[in-house]
Amino acid sequence: MVSFENVSKFILSDVSIHIPKGSAVGIIGASGAGKTTFMKLACGLLEPDGGNVYTMGKNPVINRSQLGRKMSCFFTGIPVLNEFRSVRDNFKDLQIVYQISDTEFEPIYSDLATRFGFDAYEYTPVKSLSLGQRRRAELGAVLLQRPELLLLDEPANGLDENAKTIFRDILQERVKEGMTLLITSHDMKDISQMCDRIMVLNQGKMLFYGNKNTLMRKYAPMDIMIIQYEGAIPDLEDLPLSRFSFDRDMLSIVYNSNYITSAEILDLLIKKISIREVNVKKPGLEEVILEMERMKGDI
Repeated sequence: MVSFENVSKFILSDVSIHIPKGSAVGIIGASGAGKTTFMKLACGLLEPDGGNVYTMGKNPVINRSQLGRKMSCFFTGIPVLNEFRSVRDNFKDLQIVYQISDTEFEPIYSDLATRFGFDAYEYTPVKSLSLGQRRRAELGAVLLQRPELLLLDEPANGLDENAKTIFRDILQERVKEGMTLLITSHDMKDISQMCDRIMVLNQGKMLFYGNKNTLMRKYAPMDIMIIQYEGAIPDLEDLPLSRFSFDRDMLSIVYNSNYITSAEILDLLIKKISIREVNVKKPGLEEVILEMERMKGDI
């Protein structure tokens, strides 16, 4: 669906990647890592300085008009809707652009308007909407044509938790139907719940691309133990721990389970302190990214 062959542009350097049809790819990296540049190259808004980009087998710069019938994009800061027209009028304009019949348009529009909630203000000019209201309508607009490829750059900015949940649900439904999704987000919950593949950019270089579970295994053989205890603060310097911290009567320990087990840690601690409660958990995607930052430098 999307292929980069040794692509360079701005900070991006020699990036090669293939994203197959039907994938949901979360693109992670700090501000300035090259995420938005990657997305703009994929949809043809930018032309690479080196290498080749293919979207649906075509050069996206040369074939933007043709690909536009199968692809939708959202970039924060680039207007999707005409602010002087109502929400519904904007959607009717898009209906004409995408050549959607009335029979097809009405049920799709009704479903999006009801679920996102912009049916309550569909006749209001876009310029009069709050940021959250506008974002709901904008995201509905990029989903109107049921694109084969959807590119979203920080789409959740301005959405409340209810709208985020609705948005995630719709995207998951569309991916199950065969849509390919590329999304950048600083919200690890969004990425973790919606994406089966993760791409990590670090200063223009691709640090990782692959299955989410592979990322977790590669960078997070770490367990997190939270202990509520009584007694003097124990000496942990001799234990093979990644790191630990104290907060009143709570002890947090991050450790590599390949080197020491939770049972071994507890056996040593029980000799020193009185333990009231213990919780052990595997790290989530956010903790994995923090671990990658610690190992590889700030991403």
